Amino acid sequence: MKEKRMSRQSNQGRIRNIAKISAYMALGVTLSLLETFLAPLGLVVPLPGAKIGLANIVTLVLLVTEKPWLLWVVTGGRIVMAALLTGTLFSVPFALSVGGGMAALLVMGFLWRWFRRVFSLVGISIIGAVAHNCGQLFTLWLLVPGTGFFYLLPWALLLALPSGWLTGYLARQIIARRPWEEWGEGGKSHDGSGRRD
Repeated sequence: MKEKRMSRQSNQGRIRNIAKISAYMALGVTLSLLETFLAPLGLVVPLPGAKIGLANIVTLVLLVTEKPWLLWVVTGGRIVMAALLTGTLFSVPFALSVGGGMAALLVMGFLWRWFRRVFSLVGISIIGAVAHNCGQLFTLWLLVPGTGFFYLLPWALLLALPSGWLTGYLARQIIARRPWEEWGEGGKSHDGSGRRD
């Protein structure tokens, strides 16, 4: 009887994780596609793959409320799905997304793990945006060695400040208004700042 109960709880946990991953991934892909087609910053900013990074709102919410493995699965799945839907899989834009995404996740995960009492969620978002843009430029430099890395770097840093602030602010508002006691790994102590009591 006890084994059956444990098996049922295990199955429910798997179903819940699959549902979470699907929902988060769908939301991230939707935001990414909307931004790609409705707000193509690359047309006005001389930076390859330039975006506000609205899909990073999902990343930040996951960073605060879920386990790291789920954050990596959702982000990786979102990048692949968005590339499939836009026809850019295994192209240079896809490589830039992978490079930037990995850099941002590593930096934000490190800051959230060790310095969450030092940096607010908005601060982590801004630093993550800087890491994302630098990761993209480094990936571009690896693929096209003649690229003017240092010429594009100021643009990357300039774009990261407002975009990181915006996504961090929106993620903080979402976290502050969500009933965490009914969903996710967070508790009532979340105030949207990225810190816990």
